[in-house]
Amino acid sequence: MASTAQRLDPRAMRWQSNGELDQGDLLELVCHLRNVECDQHSRELSRLGNQSIDQAQSPADDSEQAA
Repeated sequence: MASTAQRLDPRAMRWQSNGELDQGDLLELVCHLRNVECDQHSRELSRLGNQSIDQAQSPADDSEQAA
C-alpha cells in the first residue's frame, strides 16, 4: 500500500503538457478514492473515471462534434 500512497503524491504523478493528469495516474487515483469513499461517492467516481476513459479513447469524436 505504501507504493500506492507514494504514487498518489501529486509530486510523483505525471502531468500532461495540457495540464491534465496522465491517464494511468488518473485511473489509479480514481480506484484509490473508490476504495475509501462511501458507496454513493464511489459510484460517482466510477462514472467520472469511465467518462474520462471514453474521452481519451475518442478525441476525434470531440472534434467532429465541435464542427
